[in-house]
Amino acid sequence: MPYLPQNKIKEYREANKPNCCPILSTKTDDWVVDHDHQTGMVRGVISRQANSLLGKVENFYLGMCKGDKEFLPVTLEAMSAYLENCGESNILHYVGLNQLTKRFKNRLTSAEQVATLLDMGASKDQVNSCSNSKQRCDLFRNITKIKYGK
Repeated sequence: MPYLPQNKIKEYREANKPNCCPILSTKTDDWVVDHDHQTGMVRGVISRQANSLLGKVENFYLGMCKGDKEFLPVTLEAMSAYLENCGESNILHYVGLNQLTKRFKNRLTSAEQVATLLDMGASKDQVNSCSNSKQRCDLFRNITKIKYGK
């Protein structure tokens, strides 16, 4: 069984890096040599982001779910099928509302918040009565609740 010493990692990575990440399908300049934490064996070269995601998924599955490593691919396929086929109920979860409101607050500029509120059907008077981000967030939250029948 060949051994890949630390001083040969860069050479191996450069010789084996793909055109795009086999997990995330993205191009990058940030490649890492991925290895199986159970066996220590090299699996391939993937993006740093994919390596981080893969490590988190594997560690959670093996630790928190007490899953068997051999069944992880089956579990991931089942997760993929669920996400592809579950559809949406058109019922807004209370945590979902909190998440939407947080994204509205943190990812949008004031002008984008105003535009979003107007697109959602808020009147100009309602929007103009908001003098700060907190008030715009409250209006966003109320409009969203009304949209979903609350």
